[in-house]
Amino acid sequence: MASQPSSDGPALWIIAGPNGSGKSSAYGLAAVNEPAGSIWIINPDLLTARIADQEKLDGAVANLEAVQRIEAWLYASIETHQTIGVETVLSTPKYRTLVERARARGFSVNLIYVYLSSADLNVQRVRTRARKGGHDVPEDKIRTRRLRSFKEFGWFFNNADRVDVYDNSGATPRRVLAKRGQTMVLYERLPEELIAAAEAEDPGFRSLYDGVD
Repeated sequence: MASQPSSDGPALWIIAGPNGSGKSSAYGLAAVNEPAGSIWIINPDLLTARIADQEKLDGAVANLEAVQRIEAWLYASIETHQTIGVETVLSTPKYRTLVERARARGFSVNLIYVYLSSADLNVQRVRTRARKGGHDVPEDKIRTRRLRSFKEFGWFFNNADRVDVYDNSGATPRRVLAKRGQTMVLYERLPEELIAAAEAEDPGFRSLYDGVD
């Protein structure tokens, strides 16, 4: 049986959303902190770039190294009861096992999910970032990952103790939904595209969502 998380115990933070959604800017607004100080949030893109630069590896090899190191750090932190966080597009179910392990170790699981109003806007934001020297992503991957991320959202929403959902389509992120345990507050309705995709992966998501005040 999983241990029940306590408010002052360790936490796993998942900062998620499709490519170009502006995850870093949103979690700066979400009070990501703990009494002991700041939390280590692993940014895969920054780690890949650093490995490529410092270890003189090409992009594909550096990315593989980053993925392997991140996985090792995350699981080591869970086993040693250290609060940690990771940024992710959340386009695959790979972090489900991490969440289950964390909950079994008594962690609270906190999800910050950031989306944009359209796939076209995601593509535009990624292109703008790339022109400034940031990480680029092919358009077809941006679009397919966005839908897969929406599908994964339902499971992670249901399995997180705390959820903050942000629409980052404008100049600053707007909080759309907040969940604390079994209490949920809806500030704006989620896009139907997100609701439908989450429901396809988790058939109970729509009924749960429709029950939000």
